[in-house]
Amino acid sequence: MSEKRLSTDAVEWAYNEFIKGKPEREASFAEASRQTDLAERIYGIRTRLHMTREQLAEISGLTAETIEDLEESDYDGDWDDAIRKVNAGFHSWFSNVILPAARMKPEEYSVGVVSA
Repeated sequence: MSEKRLSTDAVEWAYNEFIKGKPEREASFAEASRQTDLAERIYGIRTRLHMTREQLAEISGLTAETIEDLEESDYDGDWDDAIRKVNAGFHSWFSNVILPAARMKPEEYSVGVVSA
């Protein structure tokens, strides 16, 4: 039996034993799962866009500490509001940094040859 399967069995057992059939716990578990998925997506997009947490914080109106908390699924605030701000930040970064850079001609991003 693989390690992954053992982990899955343990999680399934714990879910069935302590969460399943208890609406309040099921809702809490579902929200924690959603937050974990959002955390992974924020980190993945941010790193693919070569952004720092500080840059995302600045353009989203959040703090770098909030971005860190979101990426670690450890944010205590309003997730939906924070995600709206993060999405706006990503859109701004893509529109104002990535697209203009992609449209540049080589002579616009080359310093030129330095003669000795």
